[in-house]
Amino acid sequence: MKAAWYEKQGEAQEVLQVGDLPEPSLGKGEVRVRVHASGINPSDTKNRSGWADLPLRFPQVIPHQDGAGVIEAVGEGVPSAHVGERVWIYEAQLGRPFGTAAEFVVLPSEQAVRLPDGTNFVAGACLGVPAMTAHRCVFA
Repeated sequence: MKAAWYEKQGEAQEVLQVGDLPEPSLGKGEVRVRVHASGINPSDTKNRSGWADLPLRFPQVIPHQDGAGVIEAVGEGVPSAHVGERVWIYEAQLGRPFGTAAEFVVLPSEQAVRLPDGTNFVAGACLGVPAMTAHRCVFA
């Protein structure tokens, strides 16, 4: 699959690489999503740049927490009816090395939420962390 990744921290133009990587394999309770749009958040750039001396947590990182796309495969325990479903994705790279800056992402099924009819993938990729932050500000 095509992907963007980094193996060391620094400025984007110095550390980001683009190329082919193996497609991620599915685990129990996970879905594989073909990414149509990838959202970027401040935490994504902070982690890549090494802001505040945050260490690189994995030897290779595909960045970006949020995105939107179509479920292409499901792991054990996930109903096959979800295949073909349009979804928005949140916290894809939280505690994992691989985010949405790739053709495919694998994540727990509950982090792939059905995208409302009429909502395009770009809008869906903007939901994730920003929408959860706004919800928390209003309802906390």
